[in-house]
Amino acid sequence: MEPKRKRGGLVELYRNCLIRIVLPAVWCWPGVCFAQQEESQHNAEWQELQAETDPESFRENDEQWTLLQRYLRRPLDLNSASAEELQELGLLQPGQIQQLLDHRKRLGPLAAIYELQAVQGFDLPLIRKLLPYVMAGHGFAEQVPFRRIWTEGQHTLQLRYSRTWAGRGASFFPAPDKPPAYAGSLDKAVLRYRYAMGRHGGWGLVLEKDAGEAWLRKGTPLPDHIGFHWAVRRPGLLKCLVVGDYTINVGQGLMQWHGMAPGKSSSVMQFKREGEAARPYAGAGEFYFYRGLAGTLALRKSELTAWLSVRQLDGRLKLLDEESAAMGGTLLPAGYHRTASELEARGNVRQHTAGAIWKRRWAAGHVGVNVQGHRFAVPLQRGTALYQLFRFADDRLLEAGVDHAFTWRNVHFFGEVVRSSAGGWAFMQGGMAALSPAMDAGWVWRSGEPGFAGLYGAPFGVTGTAANERGCYGALQVKVKPNWLLSGYVDMFGFPWLRYRVGAPSVGSDVLLAVHWNPARHATVHGSYRFMERMQDKLREGHNVISPASYGRHQFQLRWELPLTPAVTWRVRAQSQVLESGPGWIAMQQWNWRQGRWKGSWSHAWYDGPPGEGMYLSGLGFPGDGTVNRFSGTGGYVRMQIQRSIAERWNAWFSWQYAGSRTVPQTIQEWRNGMLPEARSTIQLQLQYEWGE
Repeated sequence: MEPKRKRGGLVELYRNCLIRIVLPAVWCWPGVCFAQQEESQHNAEWQELQAETDPESFRENDEQWTLLQRYLRRPLDLNSASAEELQELGLLQPGQIQQLLDHRKRLGPLAAIYELQAVQGFDLPLIRKLLPYVMAGHGFAEQVPFRRIWTEGQHTLQLRYSRTWAGRGASFFPAPDKPPAYAGSLDKAVLRYRYAMGRHGGWGLVLEKDAGEAWLRKGTPLPDHIGFHWAVRRPGLLKCLVVGDYTINVGQGLMQWHGMAPGKSSSVMQFKREGEAARPYAGAGEFYFYRGLAGTLALRKSELTAWLSVRQLDGRLKLLDEESAAMGGTLLPAGYHRTASELEARGNVRQHTAGAIWKRRWAAGHVGVNVQGHRFAVPLQRGTALYQLFRFADDRLLEAGVDHAFTWRNVHFFGEVVRSSAGGWAFMQGGMAALSPAMDAGWVWRSGEPGFAGLYGAPFGVTGTAANERGCYGALQVKVKPNWLLSGYVDMFGFPWLRYRVGAPSVGSDVLLAVHWNPARHATVHGSYRFMERMQDKLREGHNVISPASYGRHQFQLRWELPLTPAVTWRVRAQSQVLESGPGWIAMQQWNWRQGRWKGSWSHAWYDGPPGEGMYLSGLGFPGDGTVNRFSGTGGYVRMQIQRSIAERWNAWFSWQYAGSRTVPQTIQEWRNGMLPEARSTIQLQLQYEWGE
């Protein structure tokens, strides 16, 4: 008889939460909550949800964190900030940006930061989020002479190192433990240098080596990935110019969106894509960027952004015709070069890209016309599986579309429609409405044909691509009291063609209900329930037939953050989920403290779930790291992190983490042989030095 797994479920979650979390909370809950200014952890929830629904589309990009760190040093002036700069913050909805611009237009510059309370749509929780990054008090825009851009900025040099090995480890640098096929050591290192004069200009250099890759490339003292950019922004005709590595964001991401694109979360109104079209790129990811030249011309009420790029992409080559020796390729976006096969695929496919955006602005919004073309050195090939029938397969791709965004009274409309030369259309139309001072609503209709090809798209949806997806999303957000917020969404979607492990057209749904409570200035409590239903191929009992069947996931989540003293903050997250394969739960506590120039945190978690079904935690690593931890099976997790500021220019971080899990036997053979617990340790070190203005 096959051994049965002991299942925890909801009862086990509640018992563990009572013993490990709730009882300590009752014991140490203070009568007064002390204020503590901590760096905000942005987008953690939607990163976890993205990892659950579509981990392959997760992108390595810390540009948003770098931008916010720059505003910590040089706050954005709300009296002179443009709509694009306010969008870049990632903290404001389109309606709030428009209300701030209208307030400035009617009443003039903000007299002080406290005047934000008089702007419609700005409540105290939102203002507190903005405070570290903005300023107000004068109404002039900073005019920086061109020569000062390159002499009076700030330099930042950052080194990040990490290494992972099996077991606890007797030392920080144990003997190498890696598969023989790996070309290099398990060390991962990133060296980044950036110079910036606010938003006016700067340059940067990035060197990165992934775990398993060699330190030297082809015998030269160069790491695996090298990136460089030079950028300048000026008022006048030439608004922006970037040379080197850059990202391009177009419309609502149907055709092109290199940057981070938040998806569904309890922040139900954060679903519109916003940001500058061309931005310099200094991330460690090796796929979602262009290399070449990009610029923006400002022509009165119009803007023209154009870009040219030439890149060597990783791809596996295949002989298509022995007589003509024609070759075809398959792109590999991971960016790893560790094994012989990965090294063989390095830089095999040259890509030429050219594109342009013409945007006409009015007081109420804009209309943009977008076009982009790709040319590959070898034709790209699709797979042989039936669900891959409509995938892009050619050496040329042309995409063209139109996007728009307008505000009328208390309603904001936006959308995009794109046609690709591969033979498919993609469409999206959304809106947001302030139904009352305490109630907001949002909606998105989307539709993409199976033949649509958006190689770098990242639209709002389920799979992270516009092709082969149709759906309708509706959201509602209600402020019951100044410190109570209720939110929820319903997303009904379908896939008109086959998908991986789904042998027929399928449908699904996603529903979330969340409540957010601020009992004190820096104390938050958040609870949510989410139900997801999708289809997957399954063997029917009593029949030798595999057909799609629906499976659902119920997920309950509780988070809170509580300042216990001016120096200590307590964060908790507990989650339970019920799947067809069995129930699971995870509970995590994190203690953050600061004392003078020292800051630190201690995190520990317990988890129990079905093998192969992942549960995710984000925001436990270094600022800007963006790592999402995946837990499966049964086990525990511990992390210790320390930060030290030295002489206002140096910052040092050190982290050690240990995860021990037990894989439950799935077969009689595994049960007889015995399965030893799996353990893994990781150290991380980060040094940062800043000098200049």
